[in-house]
Amino acid sequence: MNNVFKEKVQEGPSKSHMQQCEEGQSHTFHFCYKFKKHAVTCDTSKTALDALNTNKIFKKIKKDNMDKEIVIQRFKGEVPRAAVKADFPCCLIEKDETLDITFIKNTGIVDTKKRTTGRLSFSNESENLVIFYIKTKGGEKVKRLMKNNELRKKVEDVCVYAFKEDKLKAALQRDGRFINVIFKKQCALREFGSEINYGMSNTVEHLDRKHFEIIVISDKNQPDSLEDVLSDVNTEINEASSADLKENFDDNQHPVNTEEEETPMRNTMKSTNTSAKCSKIIDSKEILGILHSLLKGSMETSKLKKKSEVQTFFRAEYDKSVQSFLKVKKVKELMKLSEHVCQIRVEGSARGTGFLLFDRFILTNAHVIGEFEPFSRKLSKTFTAVFGYEDLEANETKCVPIKEQVAAYYYGKDNMGRYLDFALLELKAVDEISNCPGLLSRYVHGPPPSRGGICIVGHPGEGVKKMDHCFIIKGENLQEAVDKHISENVNFFHVIIKQSLAEKWESHDNQIHYDSAFFHGSSGSPVFDEDCYLIGMHTGGFVYPGEKDQIRSVVEYAYSMQPILESIITQAKESGRSDILKLLSEYKSLNLNLEDNDANMEMDP
Repeated sequence: MNNVFKEKVQEGPSKSHMQQCEEGQSHTFHFCYKFKKHAVTCDTSKTALDALNTNKIFKKIKKDNMDKEIVIQRFKGEVPRAAVKADFPCCLIEKDETLDITFIKNTGIVDTKKRTTGRLSFSNESENLVIFYIKTKGGEKVKRLMKNNELRKKVEDVCVYAFKEDKLKAALQRDGRFINVIFKKQCALREFGSEINYGMSNTVEHLDRKHFEIIVISDKNQPDSLEDVLSDVNTEINEASSADLKENFDDNQHPVNTEEEETPMRNTMKSTNTSAKCSKIIDSKEILGILHSLLKGSMETSKLKKKSEVQTFFRAEYDKSVQSFLKVKKVKELMKLSEHVCQIRVEGSARGTGFLLFDRFILTNAHVIGEFEPFSRKLSKTFTAVFGYEDLEANETKCVPIKEQVAAYYYGKDNMGRYLDFALLELKAVDEISNCPGLLSRYVHGPPPSRGGICIVGHPGEGVKKMDHCFIIKGENLQEAVDKHISENVNFFHVIIKQSLAEKWESHDNQIHYDSAFFHGSSGSPVFDEDCYLIGMHTGGFVYPGEKDQIRSVVEYAYSMQPILESIITQAKESGRSDILKLLSEYKSLNLNLEDNDANMEMDP
């Protein structure tokens, strides 16, 4: 989950690492599966899968998923979360790097046989290796690119390794994940940023650590067999729109299949009756009642509405809610406010999102920074706030170090029964972001709105900065939202119930509920209302493992700002942080309950 993306673009492995590769020594890396991290000792002359197979836990995981295709994503590299093949050389894996392991449906199309490179040892050829990145979704005129379409849905980029003297065509063929059509047509790699095209006959020595998409240079005399892969631009746009609509539905009920499976699956879907599926669940009413009681609060007990009625309700609410965000003035204002949003990185790895609250202090979730020394309140690792990370090239990023002393922190219920999850951190320097006054200037004292549109700005998936426009789920409609999600994910009914009981799901009065596409990496994002005022901080959702162990969420939530600010003030008084109190005293109109002498306290030396 934690991507590594150090300042701007990494220039490559360290010298000591390359020397280690040449000597064929061993080093340790980690693999992460279902949020659990395991260590692996790697012989740099071997492949990633060779190293993973030395770990007993991995061997069991692989055995449990033997009918599936493994996906290995790197946390380090120029392109975050790019997927490598199982035969990726260990000498290209950094010391202490983490590989994220997941599995996807095995279509049987991808060649999983180990391909020989003709080299006796990777470590002897480490300086002759290059890696480059390719988008799993093709560029202009390319409708389909990957042999396994599940891989395209799972990852945005793949990482390909090759030897400098290799031809591009040979490198991609050996990789084995791309459809054969791209080798028959006049296809090329187009580099992002420079727009330079590299033909299949080019050697790969100049592609090292660059990012590309595959395009079709010419589709003249296109054979009929290619019509299901390549199309003109207009057709592609229409089909892409249809695909987007399809992917917005739950994957479990509307899986994307290969061409051979698509027609019979459509017929099956037409005859599938969701209510019939529900009737097969034992004691479903009783279990549903348990879930409703767990998500208590302002929810009212009512009968489950018909799915069509619920969908109509939410569509009407969504249409009304997003209208204000379509105004150009509001969009411009949100763009300006987004400059305050940063990515929180720990030891260079993306951990979550934060935002400049006031002066030199940023706010994020407590669970983002994790554990620290409770008495000294000092962080045990190096934290950095990265502002302006809006594209993969990261040319405009501003990396600001964070002081090790935690200014304020709360994780759990306070003495008023409100649940809090925040950490106030202090930046070491603010020259880089002197043009940002802080989002506290966009906060108005009082409870957040109970309905209407909102906008979340953050770094979901540990990636570039994004926005998500959604709408608040009113308290009395929260049950309807839960019922709607369950009816659309009936195959995971018992999984949802089990997770809710294990984690003791409950709603809190200071939570703002909504249905967002923001997941991991977006914790700590600011939440704005329709008038671009700060109303809360995005914190998480009621999550459970869905198909292929992808994390799904019933609903997401933020914690409102007022209790957070009140706790910051209380802690500043108790710790003698007069500097914080003095800065907050400047916001007189916010009714932050500051006394005149609070800002005049002397700090402890």
